[in-house]
Amino acid sequence: MNAAEITILLVDDDEMIRECIGAYLEDEGFSVRFAASGEEALQTIAAIRPTVCISDMRLPAMNGEVFIGQAHLICPETGFMLHTGLPYSLSDELRAIGMTADDVFLKPIHELSTLIKRITAVAAAGKKS
Repeated sequence: MNAAEITILLVDDDEMIRECIGAYLEDEGFSVRFAASGEEALQTIAAIRPTVCISDMRLPAMNGEVFIGQAHLICPETGFMLHTGLPYSLSDELRAIGMTADDVFLKPIHELSTLIKRITAVAAAGKKS
């Protein structure tokens, strides 16, 4: 699966992070949409049904874990990843939907090429399902 076939929803309340990561992903050929909160992201995920969703853990009104749980019910074919500023261990609920420790990235992400490889792997795994 190449980048042009992958639509990413990037969820982060920090505009600078959305813009920086989003610009990099767009430069790599991905189609990227943005949301600043879990509530906005739930509406967007229902509308665009992205291939991959990358969510911050700390969001206004609901955390990334709650968002992903709800988003997975709306769009189970989407692959999910988390990025967070604090060490994080996946909950049983997120493991149950297929996430692994490889789907969690600590901020700041120093090697964006590693993020690209994981996005591609998550997208390919979702396409097989």
